[in-house]
Amino acid sequence: MFSIENLFDKLSNGLATVIKALAILAVAALALPFIIIFFILISPSLITSHIQDKKFQKEYELYLQKMNGTCFFCYNSRKSSVVFARDVIVPELDSVIQIVFVEGQEIKYRPDSKFISKMLYSIKERKGFPYLLKIVDEQVLNCSVNNQFYSTMIGKKPIEPLLTRINSFFVSGPPSSN
Repeated sequence: MFSIENLFDKLSNGLATVIKALAILAVAALALPFIIIFFILISPSLITSHIQDKKFQKEYELYLQKMNGTCFFCYNSRKSSVVFARDVIVPELDSVIQIVFVEGQEIKYRPDSKFISKMLYSIKERKGFPYLLKIVDEQVLNCSVNNQFYSTMIGKKPIEPLLTRINSFFVSGPPSSN
């Protein structure tokens, strides 16, 4: 049944809803300048970072195209093995193999260090240095020879099997996609 009390209840509920909506709009309107200022101050660095990432990715892709077929032997500055790698293994490698020395987190390889860094940080199965890298069809193939390297060094074994493994990685083609 229709009554004045029901009418007042409905009006007061409707009015309360309208007041709540106006309050939310007022808070949003007051916060909007702060939100705009926040994005003006923060977004340039986000935009710059995004642009730099896109630019680097494009440079990296061009680098992979340009360096197709290039092979890298990457070893690090670990005290127990740096001399063995530098003085025993590196001199035995083919002269076309690029030698990359990683000291801590710094890569010592010409101006292309940032690209070699990306290759190394992109390795999914980290087994330890030394790493072999090879660029084939704009893809980076990688292989860790850590176990055989240390087994050869610590066990004072002949280096020929290790060198054979390294060379076979570099001369092999890309893995077949079956």
